[in-house]
Amino acid sequence: MAQVRIDVAMIKQIEHLFYVQKLTKRAIARSLGVAPKTVRKFIKIAEQRNKDSKEDEKSPCPDKVLRLPGHWSQAMDWEKIHSEFLQGTSLTILHKELALTAVSYWTFNREYNSQKPKTTNVTMRLIHNPGEKSFFDFADGIEIVNRETGELIKTQLLAAVLPFSSYTWAEFLPNQKQPNLIQGMERAFHFFGGITPYVVIDNLKPGVQKAHIYDPVVNPGFVEFANHSGFAVVPARPRKPRDKAAVEGNIGIIQRGFYQEVRNQLFYSLAELNAALREYLGRLNTNVMKEYGISRCDRFEKEKSLLKPLPSQSFEVSEWRQAKVHPDCHIQVDKCCYSVPYAYVSQIVRVKLSPRLVEVFDSQNQNLIATHSRLQGQFKTSTNDSHYPQEKVAVTRFEIKFAKNEADKIGPNTRAIVDHLLDCEYPLKYLRRVQGILRLTQKGAVSHEAMEYAANLALKFQKTTFHYIKDAALHFEHRSQRSPHLAPQRDQTELYLHKQI
Repeated sequence: MAQVRIDVAMIKQIEHLFYVQKLTKRAIARSLGVAPKTVRKFIKIAEQRNKDSKEDEKSPCPDKVLRLPGHWSQAMDWEKIHSEFLQGTSLTILHKELALTAVSYWTFNREYNSQKPKTTNVTMRLIHNPGEKSFFDFADGIEIVNRETGELIKTQLLAAVLPFSSYTWAEFLPNQKQPNLIQGMERAFHFFGGITPYVVIDNLKPGVQKAHIYDPVVNPGFVEFANHSGFAVVPARPRKPRDKAAVEGNIGIIQRGFYQEVRNQLFYSLAELNAALREYLGRLNTNVMKEYGISRCDRFEKEKSLLKPLPSQSFEVSEWRQAKVHPDCHIQVDKCCYSVPYAYVSQIVRVKLSPRLVEVFDSQNQNLIATHSRLQGQFKTSTNDSHYPQEKVAVTRFEIKFAKNEADKIGPNTRAIVDHLLDCEYPLKYLRRVQGILRLTQKGAVSHEAMEYAANLALKFQKTTFHYIKDAALHFEHRSQRSPHLAPQRDQTELYLHKQI
């Protein structure tokens, strides 16, 4: 006799034939094509279940709720129980709190499941047109090992999928920062051979500045990349993974496949790890999918021609920040100062940083108000005199002359250091430094002699920063205040310096 699968429907049919139609166990076994011992087994289970249920109903219970006439469950406030269960209270605790000593926990659990509101989760099947969208998402990557220290370094997996064909690209990156995201997406588009009109991304800060179910705010730097490449950004809804189910599913395939294949291997660089991943993706995209009977590559051929062409030039990654315009008409970015028109003093402006330029925009109308070449290093200044009002420029020129006159009062070395700083193409860059140096003597922090000593050292060693001159002058002051160390004197009449005892 062929083996018959025993499922819930078969068990219910055995109970129906035995209790309702009053057939014998052997007759039931013949009619259903199962072994007689199987029929006896499930009838015995049913009899025990009925016996437990009757004992639960007849057992005396001190709780007055169970003394009410009728079935005990009729006295239960199942809506309140369900509400507390949704708030995190377990059924075990609820069973104990209600003092249902005469009802077993399993009977209470079974009754609760039959009484709780039935909900049906209905979802729509998404239809993806060929070449219309691409999905991008991050996931935790595989750790690589530092050869020198043995330290484990975390990585991030960036995956991209064309949902119509499930054609998949992925790469391990050091982090999820915007430059890595944009450069990774460019490599993905080159892998696909084109760009889709829409790109669906998760709500990460490099891509989405403020997540919202209806009106998300896309990161300005990512908007520039989208405009350069020619696609529209469609952020997924917060906490709705089904919006990007295509890429979520393929990330799961990579984690269950590639991650398990290399679980016993050690990788010492991202290049080595990505080389192994590319080999796996080649097999993944060429394997036949059971649902369609063809591979991802075969389906991709149908949408490859529908993709938009790649841009002729690579995108220059830029970063957006906010800065406040100081009273001297400058903003500070990465410890360097850049001038801004005086009309924007005390206002917040938006700054676009690229490897070569610093562009400043007003925060209201997004108008470009200043452009500078990006300075390399720290504590440098880029000043455009046209950003100052004419009367302020005149005052500034007077201040330069005044500073030189004050330096003459201190000494020649101080005048030399002031001339060295101010006699250049842009004297305004160092005016504040000169004023700070002169105020050291004006406030009495150091003497004229100490300032002359510090200025001499600054010129000698070409270290003209404010902090070096201040430290040198304070060092001179501290040294001059110490009592001199004199050699011990002895009486000429004594033979030894110390008296003999």
